Amino acid sequence: MTEKNKNSNYEALAYIYDEVMQDIDYDDWADYIDELIQEHHPDAVSILELACGTGRLALSLDELDCYDITATDRSEAMLNVGRLKADYLKSSIRWEVVDFFDIRLDETYDVVMTLFDSLNYILEDGKIVDVFKQVYKVLNDGGLFIFDFTTPAHSEKYAEKMNDQGVTPDNYRFVRRSYYLPAEKLHYNEFDIEKLSADHGEVLERFREVHRQRAYKLSEMKELIAKTGFEFLEAYDDFDVSEANDNSSRITVVLRK
Repeated sequence: MTEKNKNSNYEALAYIYDEVMQDIDYDDWADYIDELIQEHHPDAVSILELACGTGRLALSLDELDCYDITATDRSEAMLNVGRLKADYLKSSIRWEVVDFFDIRLDETYDVVMTLFDSLNYILEDGKIVDVFKQVYKVLNDGGLFIFDFTTPAHSEKYAEKMNDQGVTPDNYRFVRRSYYLPAEKLHYNEFDIEKLSADHGEVLERFREVHRQRAYKLSEMKELIAKTGFEFLEAYDDFDVSEANDNSSRITVVLRK
């Protein structure tokens, strides 16, 4: 049996990601993003998704049959799961390994999006601004940057409810421990993952990943946006079209280049 720490590149999380996210309604999420695009940039065609994970949102958007989608993530393991799904569905999505701190793509896009609180993984203000600048350079003029983030209110309410455990169909057993440190505004998710034999009688490999996310208030995020060339359009409360505030749990922001 081998034991590995793969915290740096999310390789182990790729094995269980879809199981951990099984309660997410990606079709509803895709419809919501489509609604925002149609509201703010109805002529948009090309979409770049950053930190796409295993690509389930991109695949749901692709089913709308009105966008050309490039799905990217820094983890090759995550993308490989997405590619398998895309092959099965005969999807035309393009898959690329991209680190959103250093976006190196020849194309520019009408919409760039990064969701599922991906920006919360960035713990320093300056690095958030760096990502905004990377996104700005790959957007067409008038293009949209759509992202979401979770707030202290979210972590305070949901951290303990996110504790979880289970076994995936391909024999990975996992335990997830979630907790929030309000003084540091840091939300921790610790994953212990085991690769089991087919009869579940033997542990073949063990993995451990520790994920840290910083909880941001809307006022803090607006201060960072103001340091970029983006035009602030809207901040929405959760999956609604109502205006977000510092008491909102999850906030979706729409910016324009």
